[in-house]
Amino acid sequence: MKDFLESLEIGESKVKLSSEDIKNIMKKHGEFLNNETKKVEDNYKQQLEDNKTTISELKAQIEKSPKSDELESLKSKIAEYEQKEADRDARQKAEEEDNILTNNINSVLGDKKFVNDFTKNAIINEVKNALKDKANMGKSAKDLFEEITNGKDGIFANPNPQVDMPGIDENVDNAVSKDQFDKMGYKERVALKETNPELFNKYNNM
Repeated sequence: MKDFLESLEIGESKVKLSSEDIKNIMKKHGEFLNNETKKVEDNYKQQLEDNKTTISELKAQIEKSPKSDELESLKSKIAEYEQKEADRDARQKAEEEDNILTNNINSVLGDKKFVNDFTKNAIINEVKNALKDKANMGKSAKDLFEEITNGKDGIFANPNPQVDMPGIDENVDNAVSKDQFDKMGYKERVALKETNPELFNKYNNM
């Protein structure tokens, strides 16, 4: 998000956000995420308490009721609620573990820039799966990230992309290659769209 804000140009004069503006936006964004996370956690805790209360009430009814079809029905309901609670706990645990893995991997990535978010997410998921593999026991996220990306092209963005913009008489299709387009950053793509919308649309829809 920080990279996007730094590259954002506002209005016809293409004014960029100041460092202070970006800092304030990131702060507000963080506060919003924290608030939303707390809402989800509070809701989960409330649902958990409701389930526990329901289970306790059903168990109390069993103790007071005679052995009958009603008793079997109550037992079935208790089992259903207990299973829902177990499933909910399992999902929350899986989400928490996944968030820990994601944060760990993101710290390894640092300021590395990928060709696009699809590639970045694919690499993160590949590192996650590698960390869960018993064959990689003892290896860190950093070790696995380097193993996965070492010597591979088309993963990281070129920090100084060389893009030859077409001249007046140059052939439109030969102005910028598809490979060059895929490696362009946000600002380069915006520039290409403004100067050669036909070529931009062609590659963007491929």
